[in-house]
Amino acid sequence: MNMKVCIAAAAYAVPPNDEAVDAVLERERTRIESVLSPLSTEARQKAIAGLGLNRLRVCGDKRLYDLILEAASKAIAEAAIAPRDINLILDYSTWSAETSQGLSFAHKLSADLGAENSMILSFKVGGCAGLHVAIKTAVGWMSTDESIQTVLLITGDAAPPGNRSLLPITMHGDAGSAVVLRREGGQGPLLLGVEAMTLGHLHKAITIARTNGHFDIIVDAMCIEREVMPVYFLNMLRVVNQALAASSLSLKDIDHFIYSNISKRDREGFGKMLGLPKGSLPQTPMSEYGHTFASDLVINYVTMRRDGLIHPGQLLLFASAGIGFTWGVTIARA
Repeated sequence: MNMKVCIAAAAYAVPPNDEAVDAVLERERTRIESVLSPLSTEARQKAIAGLGLNRLRVCGDKRLYDLILEAASKAIAEAAIAPRDINLILDYSTWSAETSQGLSFAHKLSADLGAENSMILSFKVGGCAGLHVAIKTAVGWMSTDESIQTVLLITGDAAPPGNRSLLPITMHGDAGSAVVLRREGGQGPLLLGVEAMTLGHLHKAITIARTNGHFDIIVDAMCIEREVMPVYFLNMLRVVNQALAASSLSLKDIDHFIYSNISKRDREGFGKMLGLPKGSLPQTPMSEYGHTFASDLVINYVTMRRDGLIHPGQLLLFASAGIGFTWGVTIARA
């Protein structure tokens, strides 16, 4: 990457209310049994046993937009910029019933922050890998328009009522997050490369549908079992290697791997794919927050920084995959 762009700040917000995973499993038992019914008994048991989740953060009376506004405000303060300095706001939230008249969160956010002069973009592709797509999009705009110096990336996802179970994959917790990117002179980890790939024929693995006036997340367990999982880690490794090669790096150069909080089983699979020693991935708030889609990477990065694990000069590899079906990897030097 010839142009210098840094991660000037990152922040997240989760609602104060939480709920036990066991309670969600009981409440959504009918939905879960219906989704898992095509799978073998062994596959159904493995899906639940490998979660590694205890509780989920849930919005309740807290609006998802309030979480996004809180995260964005934190990130702007950390980056030591004024809202009027933001040239572009990019919303990559996957789903929410909160947005009014089909507009993204970014429209209201630009007004509430005082960043009315910023350009507004939004997309709903990539799911949990949306951060990489957002970064790549932002860098593309920066490279072709010198007036775009500062970009605010935002995302927020809250499960529709009765849809917290995304078994056989994960359980959905609610969160909002924000990342500030700055070019030329900004402080923070320097972006070295971003890679992403999509297999559109796997879009049916997880979709959202409107049924009787409300939204439902539709999980195709057989598609996941027979079509996604056989290529899931193969494509992740492919994108990891592409990102490393583009940055003239190898796996042994990476100091920290920052990965999604989909499940304990999934994190173990990622580590095994890379040949990492068991337990070498850093601890995350996964067991208390659940899987928060694209906010996972921001939550894990911020947590590592707070714990003092990231030091200047170290290399960070962010990786995630999500519905679409999309895989993404971002490499940065702290």
